[in-house]
Amino acid sequence: MKKGALFKTVRVVVVLLLAVAIAVALVQLRPRAEKQVRTSDGRLVEVIRTRSQTLPMIVEAYGTVVPRESLKLVAEVRGQVVAMHPAFIEGGFVKSGEVLLTIDPRDYELAVRRAKVGIRQAQAELDRLAQDILNLDASLKLARLDVDLALAEVKRFKHLAGKNMTSQSVLDKADRQLLTSREGLQALENQLAVTAPNRIRLESQLEMARVGMEQAILDLERCQIDTPFDAWVMQKAVETGQHLAVGQSVGRIYRAGAFDIEVKIPMGDLAWFPDDLGSEQGLPVEVLFMEIATPKLWHGRLARVKAAVDQTTRTLPVVIEVTEPTPEDSVVHAADRLKPGMFVTVRIQGRQVEHVHRLPRHLIHDGDTVYLAADDQLTVRPVTILRRFKKSVLISDGLSDGDLVVTTPLSGAVTGMRVRIADSGIEELRD
Repeated sequence: MKKGALFKTVRVVVVLLLAVAIAVALVQLRPRAEKQVRTSDGRLVEVIRTRSQTLPMIVEAYGTVVPRESLKLVAEVRGQVVAMHPAFIEGGFVKSGEVLLTIDPRDYELAVRRAKVGIRQAQAELDRLAQDILNLDASLKLARLDVDLALAEVKRFKHLAGKNMTSQSVLDKADRQLLTSREGLQALENQLAVTAPNRIRLESQLEMARVGMEQAILDLERCQIDTPFDAWVMQKAVETGQHLAVGQSVGRIYRAGAFDIEVKIPMGDLAWFPDDLGSEQGLPVEVLFMEIATPKLWHGRLARVKAAVDQTTRTLPVVIEVTEPTPEDSVVHAADRLKPGMFVTVRIQGRQVEHVHRLPRHLIHDGDTVYLAADDQLTVRPVTILRRFKKSVLISDGLSDGDLVVTTPLSGAVTGMRVRIADSGIEELRD
């Protein structure tokens, strides 16, 4: 080996040894890590503070609006329609007592006149009979006097005949005169006896004439069809000039501002109603029409409970009454009026329940429990659910005012788990 190559080899070895020495020194002199105990501050959660309330038990149901009173109008007399109210159109409003349409009254006016003539004729016949009775009474008085005179004459002639002062022929003539007088008296009495049934017959004819008069006046009145109450027109089925038959439909109306809604209540919800459910005042009810952008609200009352349970649904039908102002009382726009056929939501206000807590339904966990935060620890507490709604529940037992209910979803939650309340603070529970 040459001298130069040896020198290079020695230099490489020295460098390697120096590098190893430095590496060992660095390992020996490195700072040692101190062992620390790992600690946990608990899960970060959000909470709401509970507070008890006194709430009415609202029972929600659905139903269809129907008029409380609706009438199908029909013609009661035949004839041609000669006039019609300008508001007698579908959707028109007619006040009570206004005439909707008029049927040609001329035939019925003539019938009234004929009935008046019939009454005068019957009265005249009755007056004539009364005069005949007076005449017969006078004739009877004269006939009785004639009989008395004839009888006296017969007695006188019999007395004379007993003294042979008159002939038998004269006595026979007096007897015939007495018989003739008695026959005349009997004829008058028979005529007077007949006047009683004649008077009854004529009085009956007069009464029938008066009945005919009343019928004619009634038919004349029926030529006009008017409204018995403030009404909205649902249907119009005739036109001016049309000829109507008796019983023919002309339209349909319903009482303005008076509606009924039949809804069916589950039997379990009856527990939320007071005992005096059938009182005249009724329970207050909110009626909402939800099928528009801005729901409409009306106020009504639970008026009555039907007598039988629905056999199919096992629910109890109840009737809600709603009364709203008519256009006579205040201006009611068409869009704001309750109308037949609307499918509405009703909220019946039942009895008051005190000291209950309302929570969002998603805060109720398995086994009807809630998660409470207190002293940086979690408590899983069972509660008593009084009533469940779609989005909330009412709790009657298990919570106290001021309890902090955890709203943050937690998996594997157990009593004693450490928790921290978020810096956002404690949210107050809203209704």
